[in-house]
Formats: sequence, C-alpha cells, structure tokens
Amino acid sequence: MTARLLLIEDDASIARFVELALEELPGHAPALPRIEFNVVRTLAGARQALQPGGWHLVISDLMLPDGSAETLLTEGFAEADGAPRWVVFSAGLQENRRAALAARGVARTLRKPVGLIELLDTVAELLGQTPSLPPPPAADDPVQRHFGGDRALFESFRAGCISRFSDDLAQGDAAYSGGDAATLRRVAHGLKAVLELIGHPDLAARARAIEDAGAQGHVDPGWPALAQGLSQLGAQRRR
Repeated sequence: MTARLLLIEDDASIARFVELALEELPGHAPALPRIEFNVVRTLAGARQALQPGGWHLVISDLMLPDGSAETLLTEGFAEADGAPRWVVFSAGLQENRRAALAARGVARTLRKPVGLIELLDTVAELLGQTPSLPPPPAADDPVQRHFGGDRALFESFRAGCISRFSDDLAQGDAAYSGGDAATLRRVAHGLKAVLELIGHPDLAARARAIEDAGAQGHVDPGWPALAQGLSQLGAQRRR
C-alpha cells in the first residue's frame, strides 16, 4: 500500500524540510506504508491536485502566493466524503482561529516552524500508527529542537537554505527599493520560519517584524539589517 501525501507550500526550504523529514519516517513508524510525496506551491495548483481525490494526508501552509489556504477549506476539500486528513502550518494562531479551522475539517494545526519529531508524530498518527520513538527532551540547540538530534539532516537542510538566500535577497532588495510591502512581507514570511529552523532566532525576529509591517502595508526599515545577516551566513558557508 502507498499513502499519498500532498504538501501545499510555496517556500522551497520548508518543502525540503518536510521531504527530508519523511525520509526519516520508516525508522520512526516502521509499520506505515510507503509515502508518495507531492508538492504544489499555489492555491490554483492545490485545487487542481485535490479535485481528483485519492489523497490520504494534506499538509498546507496558510499563506500562499495567490491567497489563503482557507479558501480551499471553505470549498469543502477537507470535509467531502473520502476527504484526506488535513494539517495546517501557521506561525501563530489564536484559539478562535484554530476552532474555525477545525470546523472546516482540519485535523491538526502545527506552529511553524515545526520540529522534526512533532511533524513525524503527526504524520504517523494521522496515517494510523502510534510513533515508535518518544520525543527528545527540549533543548536550545536547533538540532535537538527541530531535527530530533539528527545533525546530518540539519546540516543538509541548512546548506540548502543558505544556497537559496541569494534568491530571497534579490526579491527582498527589489521589493524594499520599490516600496513593495506585499512582496517584502511574502519574502519575510518564508525567511522567518527557515531562520528559526537553522538556529538564528535574532534574524527570524527581524523577519517577523518585517512581515508584520507588511501586513499593515508598510515597508519595514529593518530589511537592510536582515539582508546583511543573510549575506553573512552565505559568506561564512563559502569559506
């Protein structure tokens, strides 16, 4: 048997994190079926993928380039007969918003960025198996907190993220120079979770402030400082 999992996520680094996490799933929950992993990056792509059915689990970010994933929920994709279980990622939700998502059929909401063990536990539970490994103790080390102590997985993910910072910098610099608050917000939204996952909470906090300002239609003046931090991470890796 194969379990079909659809990830709706426009950020390439977060998509890669989920893909790497699922590679760890056989050791975490060995009785689970093989996972067929598919990624779409927009509401339009998600709608096209979901319409034929046949999915067992959907994991979705809320904020996508062409709108909110809540649109898909209002269209009934989590409530129709034979609908897959749904998990929603978000950086922070009030209890009333969680309740509203649950009322639309969402089985679980996870704070973004989610740690490796919590993600694996959620996938294992929703696909029908209790995970075989207990979660590790909480720790400040991002390898422990987000990657279950797997340093090789952390290093692989971190390298991939840093290699993509040049694209983020180009988009962010253009948006900052042009006063494009919406695009700068979208860039900061993706960076916020990635930077926390790879152990840079100070830069993640700057990205969060830029995202919050963008939500109010403002271009936050903190972008150059964040851009400098990203550039320094890239330069350190190239040494």
